[in-house]
Amino acid sequence: MVELTVVIPTFNEEKQIKKTMQGVYAYIKKLRLNPEILVIDDSTDKTYSILKRLMKRYNNLKVEHRTYQRGVGSAIRLGIEKAKGSYIIVYMADAPNDAKYFPAILKKLREGYDIVQTSRFFTESRIIGYPFKKRICNWLCNNFIKVLFFEFKLRDFSSLFKGFNKKRVKALGLRANEFDLGLEIVLKAIRKNYRIVELPVDWKEREGGESKLKLSKYARHYFMSVMKIRLTY
Repeated sequence: MVELTVVIPTFNEEKQIKKTMQGVYAYIKKLRLNPEILVIDDSTDKTYSILKRLMKRYNNLKVEHRTYQRGVGSAIRLGIEKAKGSYIIVYMADAPNDAKYFPAILKKLREGYDIVQTSRFFTESRIIGYPFKKRICNWLCNNFIKVLFFEFKLRDFSSLFKGFNKKRVKALGLRANEFDLGLEIVLKAIRKNYRIVELPVDWKEREGGESKLKLSKYARHYFMSVMKIRLTY
């Protein structure tokens, strides 16, 4: 039986994906973990070709390449459906060093928490290269949600880097297709009184490739998603 699946959504990460996977496998070997690694790839560049070569090196690496659908949220939802593990960690391809947090996340899941959030906004977290505009928008968004949902213990609602109990999260009826999936998971979990804990992580601006999250594109969509959950879920 597989205990843990790491789901990694990718889109046009040819400049980063090899370094990311090398980082992930270096950490899980060092930490003596043996998770299923499941990549959901929507790329139109050479990412899939690189991943196919990496599958020959890493026995527990599985890749699902999609040509019919796009969206980081829908990729993660497919990963949840296909995952064999009882627990899932969603891991972003632009952060190869974040695998060092796997043991802490897994420990909390084993303790019975349904959702393990990660946050860049603890006092002890180190943030490097975070754009000022994004920082202000995140502060506004997070504080708006705290008031709207009467949830003042959590600091970082939008993070996609999180762990969860697969069975419990599947029961939430997830629908988001984009970056708002991170919000949907934690906000629906709050409404269902799930056990949620948050862990501090460091954050560093990606070194290769291009960020897929554009504030101008997703701000209104985020707002509508939050309001819909608050009013109808």
